[in-house]
This record gives sequence, C-alpha cells and structure tokens, in this order.
Amino acid sequence: MEGKRFQQVGKHQAPRRAQLIPVLAVAGLAFALIGVSRFAVAMNDSDDPQAASPTTSVPSPTSTSEPPRDKGEPRPRRSGSDKESRKETRKNSEELRKKVQKAAKKEEAPPLTFRLSSFNVLGHSHTVPGGTHGGRGFAPGTSRIAAAAGMIRGAGVSVVGLQEYEPPQHNVFVRNTGWGVYPGMQLGTAGVRNSIAWNDAVWSLVEAHTIQIPYFRGNRVPMPYILLEHAETGRRAWFINIHNPASNARRGNNQHWRTVATGMEIALMNQLKASGTPVFLMGDFNERNEAFCRVTVAADALAANGGTGGPPCQMPAGAGIDWIFGTSEDVAFSGYRRVETRTSDHPMIVTDVTLTGPAD
Repeated sequence: MEGKRFQQVGKHQAPRRAQLIPVLAVAGLAFALIGVSRFAVAMNDSDDPQAASPTTSVPSPTSTSEPPRDKGEPRPRRSGSDKESRKETRKNSEELRKKVQKAAKKEEAPPLTFRLSSFNVLGHSHTVPGGTHGGRGFAPGTSRIAAAAGMIRGAGVSVVGLQEYEPPQHNVFVRNTGWGVYPGMQLGTAGVRNSIAWNDAVWSLVEAHTIQIPYFRGNRVPMPYILLEHAETGRRAWFINIHNPASNARRGNNQHWRTVATGMEIALMNQLKASGTPVFLMGDFNERNEAFCRVTVAADALAANGGTGGPPCQMPAGAGIDWIFGTSEDVAFSGYRRVETRTSDHPMIVTDVTLTGPAD
C-alpha cells in the first residue's frame, strides 16, 4: 500500500453509531442462518412422515395422516411438493450463509490510506510554436510529461486525474510508468485529454465509463469515471475526472456551460454514492467559490483542502481552480498540498485519503 497512514480527526471522523450498524447486521444475519439451518436439518432427519418430535402431537384417529407402516412395508415415496420444499429450504440456507460470510468479510476489511492527485499537465499542443503558451519558456509536451510522471510516482500517488493530456504525452507517460490509463487512446483523441491513471500494482480496474460533459461553447466531451479495487484490502472507490470550460477572449464566456457541467458532475457523484461506495470528483473546474460551494452542499462532499459548505459557505484558504472532492461518509482527507512546477501552468494537487467503514 502506498502512502503514509493518517488518523481521522474532527468532523471527518465516522460516527460510532454508523460503525455499529454493520456489526448488528452481521449478528442478525448470523442468528437467522442458525435458525434456517436447524430447520433444514430437522426436515432432512424426518424421513418417516409419522416420526413425532418432542413438540409434535400424535395424529388423532380422524387425522388425514397415513396409517403406521408394518416393519417390512416399503417406505412411501415423498411427493414432488415435499422434495421441492426441502430443496428450497437448503437453497435459502446456503444463500443466507453466503450473505453472512460476505457481511463478515466487509466488516473485517482494514482501513485504507492512499495518495490521490489531480494534475492539469498543460497539453502538448499548447507549447508548440503558435500554441497558447508557445514562447513562454515551457519545454515540449513530451519532456514535460516525463517530468510529471516522475513527480507523480515520486510523491507516492497511486491514482491521478489528468487534464489536457494529449496523445504524444500519453505514449510517454505509459512508457515511463507502466500504469493503467482510462480512456487513454481507447476512445481516440476525443477521450484522451481527460484520463485517469492508476498504479496497477496497487489497484485493479473493475468498471470504466465516460459521461458527455459540455466544454467550450457547449460541445460535449467524454470525461471518465471508473471503479477501482484496492489489491491488498479489497476496498473499492469511484473516481471521476473532469475539466470544465474556461472563459477567455478566444472561446468566449462559458459561465453557463460551467454551471451545466458542474450540475451534471454533482448528479453523477450522487448516483454513484447511492451504492455506499466512496466517490471522488477531481479536476480543473475553472472556478473557485462556485465549484466549492455547489459540490460540497449538493453532493454532501468534502474538499481535500478543507473549508465548509455552510451555510454560510466558507472557502479553504489559498484555493485555486483545481479541486479534489470526496463523499463525506467513511472518507477522511489529510496532508493536502499544492506542488508548483514548470512542467505545467497548474500545480499538481495531492492529498492522502483514508477509507474506513465496511468494504464492498
């Protein structure tokens, strides 16, 4: 496991009552399993329909039960309904046993601390002659992404959201890290610019999707969200990586499209967290107050760099336009920092994340 472990503090600490709920659920399922199992054993042991248990009354003369059999008389065959009933009882007992085992496994999962990052790496096309940052002293995109890959690995990061990540940079990044990347080039040049990368010695990919988010002038761009499973603990988490459009002289005022985009991202975060799995939303929002206040309140989320959604909304000190948010339940942030670098016009933001509570 990468990253230093930190203990939860303050409001990020999970309530003790919430921690007891999975334990009580496991106990309840266990008692139910014992009851069903005893019933199944009793049914299987009662081969003689007339055999009376200590709590079973003997049939009266007017009963419709079959008369006693002579010693040499063949045992009557069970009806189809009896067989189906016994089969269903055994099936229910087995299913309940599996549920108890699964619940116990969830409760036993140890806490997980890992390091998460979001990094707008400044696209290769921006620093070529004629690009928006051409002539500003930036190295070529391929050189810069090689340095960025070294920074990411050197910081102990195991999951990173990348923005302005272009095909020439993708090839160099994969060659330098060997990590998994989605979508990378799987969806062509339209998808690669916003990708999520993970150390596949630490995480494995469970699901991968994209959502069409409005970018400049409302043009829809695929942005990824993926479900990863931690190899050592089995814990899972969703990661969403986005880049909302800026307003500038070349592209116009995109405030409306940022508003629409953030609303879609909040809705996705709420949809994914409904399963109880932690969700992280990260990226270049091109907004400060607007992004922070909306996401923390509407998605009931925490920002990695602090602050409170309110009301009133209180921004964390020194906040920029790059953010990492996480669902509040069973998630704690610590060690947030902004790493300034000449590999990009954005800092690399880094935080440690601790996950507690039941695992998936």
